[in-house]
Amino acid sequence: MQPKLTDLCKHFLDTNERPQNSIKKYKPEERFEDYPKSKELIRLKSELIKKHNHPPNYIKADLRSFDLQQLGKFDVILIDPPWSEYAKRLMQANMQVKEHQQSWTLEELKQLHIDKIADIPSFIFLWCGSEHLDDGRELFKTWGFKRCEDIVWLKTNKDHSKQNQYVAGQDYGDNLFRRVKEHCLVGLRGDVKRASDQHFIHANIDTDVIITEEEVMGSTKKPEELYEIIERFCLGRKRIELFGEIHNIRDGWLTIGSQLRDTRQMPQQYNSYFQQEQFSEEKPFMGPRYLQTTIEIENLRPKSPPKEQQQQQPQTYFY
Repeated sequence: MQPKLTDLCKHFLDTNERPQNSIKKYKPEERFEDYPKSKELIRLKSELIKKHNHPPNYIKADLRSFDLQQLGKFDVILIDPPWSEYAKRLMQANMQVKEHQQSWTLEELKQLHIDKIADIPSFIFLWCGSEHLDDGRELFKTWGFKRCEDIVWLKTNKDHSKQNQYVAGQDYGDNLFRRVKEHCLVGLRGDVKRASDQHFIHANIDTDVIITEEEVMGSTKKPEELYEIIERFCLGRKRIELFGEIHNIRDGWLTIGSQLRDTRQMPQQYNSYFQQEQFSEEKPFMGPRYLQTTIEIENLRPKSPPKEQQQQQPQTYFY
């Protein structure tokens, strides 16, 4: 029986079932059931992206020694660093911290020199767990990004087989709600305006909250929905993910990580994906640097408010 809205906090204390378990229509396929135009826009955007995504590229490499600058500049950079929070979760659950799960310090992460592979303009999406928001902001400052959004992953725990594991395995300290969400900070390098840079961003399509089931203890896997949000938002087709694992390999992305089985990336071929004036029907993944739009998408896509309203509103991107 679903608890009453006013009883959700007490229900959590009694059962460890989180309040967000009661949120309805949170799945992407359900979210826009009552908004047919938004639903159609998502469908059209997703089909266009899928059609023009290049085959997955990936490099097995240790990022402590790998020279990222040889790869050129990117429009989108996604990073889920091996934070100390992740290693601590394993230790609290009496699980072994393997070599590739050893945490990096903030100073080590700064040495990645992300600014050398970030084009102008470009976006960075940085997972910060629930404890490393301040570290994420400091990395943005070091790498030359300004924070523009915070995407929140709200974790449900509907799978009762995992609940006792998490109750026993996590130290919540003095905050019962600390481990039910993680943050992905979004940073911008350069300057982008919704009204004038529609060749690079399509804003106001997705929300900045992701709701999915928590992963098994010890996993750092993140919701796949974030990729979809990124791809619908930024029309730049050069996308790179660092610290990737096998489950992160994806069409339209270059993934780098020490836990990948092998390497599938030839620089000359990879660069050719973005050097054509128009998309090819024979090879639709070969085309210009930026994904083009369609009349149907433009007719459905939310537009920026008039200038007088923009001056009264803060700059936002996802909602």
